[in-house]
Amino acid sequence: MKDTIFALSTVPGISAISVFRISGPNAFPVLRKIIKGKIPDYRYATLKKIFWNGEVVDKCIVITFNRNESYSGENTVEIHCHGSVAVIEKLVSVLMSYGSTLKLRPAEEGEFTRQAFYNGKMDLIQIEGLSDLLKAETEAQRKLAYQSLDGMVSKKVDQWRSEIISILAFLEAGIDFADQDLGQIEVLKKVTNLIEVLKKERDGFEDIRSIKEGLNIAIIGPPNVGKSTLINHLSKKEVSLTSRIAGTTRDIIESKVQINGVFVTFLDTAGLRETKDTIEKKGIAAIKKRLRSVIFKIFLINKEVDLKSVGIRVDADDLIFKAKVDRGNKTRFPGISGKTGLGVREAIGLIEKKLPKFYLNSGIMATQRQQSKINDLIDVLLGLVSDLKEDIEVELVAEKARDGLKLIEELTGTIDTEEVLGIIFKSFCIGK
Repeated sequence: MKDTIFALSTVPGISAISVFRISGPNAFPVLRKIIKGKIPDYRYATLKKIFWNGEVVDKCIVITFNRNESYSGENTVEIHCHGSVAVIEKLVSVLMSYGSTLKLRPAEEGEFTRQAFYNGKMDLIQIEGLSDLLKAETEAQRKLAYQSLDGMVSKKVDQWRSEIISILAFLEAGIDFADQDLGQIEVLKKVTNLIEVLKKERDGFEDIRSIKEGLNIAIIGPPNVGKSTLINHLSKKEVSLTSRIAGTTRDIIESKVQINGVFVTFLDTAGLRETKDTIEKKGIAAIKKRLRSVIFKIFLINKEVDLKSVGIRVDADDLIFKAKVDRGNKTRFPGISGKTGLGVREAIGLIEKKLPKFYLNSGIMATQRQQSKINDLIDVLLGLVSDLKEDIEVELVAEKARDGLKLIEELTGTIDTEEVLGIIFKSFCIGK
């Protein structure tokens, strides 16, 4: 018989409520040992006293789930107790006392979700989505993770699987009926269409990474133009040293803020100018190298000639502002003042309008593992196209199609998952 597992599924410590989860074939027998009267009906919250040696431990809400309706796919009990350290420790002690008689033990990291996987409640892509959801810090990250968890991604992968099975069926028929033309051109078209679909998914991975890791925007301008003051205003805290002495910022100062549900890291850069100062030169060289990672740049200038003196090209997506607008504006660009906040709201509005361009065209492959499988699948299909065009024996071509089908099954976790599962579940908490 499989083990029955239990764990505290809420954060330990003082709280109004703590939740214990018991999952496995002996979940209900364990519950019978610690309550009086009948076991509550499935999915009904019922007030019950928990007993140990005839003494009441706590008055709790108990909910039971039939294995077909539970998260883990096993018979499950949830005990909602008072969230004191003493109650939690006592309940752990009580449950541990049934370890040998009812094969009950503490759960490991992610073990409830592992049960769900083995019981067909979730596939590997959904599990990775759950992992991302638990770590989500922004609205965009939440939406992305939920697409995977909800099965939207798995449905699309299942469509690819159906296409490969269809391709394999044509090829298998070609093996059985080698003397008949069963539509090699149609097979070739199916494969090339699938390759194009997969390439679009692969190309969207950089946008996915932007949602997970954030977007970088550099603030550029001549020395003492007010870059540090502006980044402090955007961050609503002093992250960058301000001074009247030109060239104060020698290193790249980073400040991460959330705009429209996406992390944006503003880079406060060294003032760009001709200089003989060795350290300042290194700072300028560092920012020019770092500019390769930014989605666009914000130029702060005192006068329009500054755009030439900084030595950085202004690209189509870049924004230009007249700095220290509280002192006046003789340029054609909108003004901004990090000191007074004048024009900052309008600047953030312009940034917000630009951001979707860099992350909304996202693909669905949200992890490096998924991306790797897609790349491998594209390579297999490209090889299949080459074999079809060179009129390679159909048995060998069909074998390549089977390799593609295997990659799809590895993607969803149907096969070859133990090592991958071990890595993923290490990031889960004990109660999940």
